[in-house]
Amino acid sequence: MLYVDRTLASDEEILAVGRFHWTYTLNSWLWLLLAGWALVGILIFVDRSLKKHTTEIAITNHRFVYKRGFIRRQTDEFTTPRITAINLKQSMMGRLLGYGKLYIHASGIGDVNLPAIARPLQFRRALIQSSAWDGSDSHNSHEALGVAA
Repeated sequence: MLYVDRTLASDEEILAVGRFHWTYTLNSWLWLLLAGWALVGILIFVDRSLKKHTTEIAITNHRFVYKRGFIRRQTDEFTTPRITAINLKQSMMGRLLGYGKLYIHASGIGDVNLPAIARPLQFRRALIQSSAWDGSDSHNSHEALGVAA
């Protein structure tokens, strides 16, 4: 968490962190193993690896942060009280393995589409709790959650 840690305000605390799920890494390696003999397999593996290592998803007591990219950075950040809807999509495999895609709508911002989050209900709960966070529940801070794609 380099970007999120560097941009924290003095009274801001990280409540939850999103991480890539093991299925994302497995899919990357399968592309390399099955299509690595062709240039396309290597390119897909490198692209997915770069995406995994340059993506940060975090919920603080004040805001939601979704940062992507290394050289060309793209961030979606907004205060959590602006969230008006959180939609979850889970396939049958997602239900079995515990991941799903979250679509977050923020008032005046638009939609943020997260890759498939591991433990999506816990991540959703952290988003909801952060909008009502009062600082009294600091023992649950910095919960690590996973992300898959």
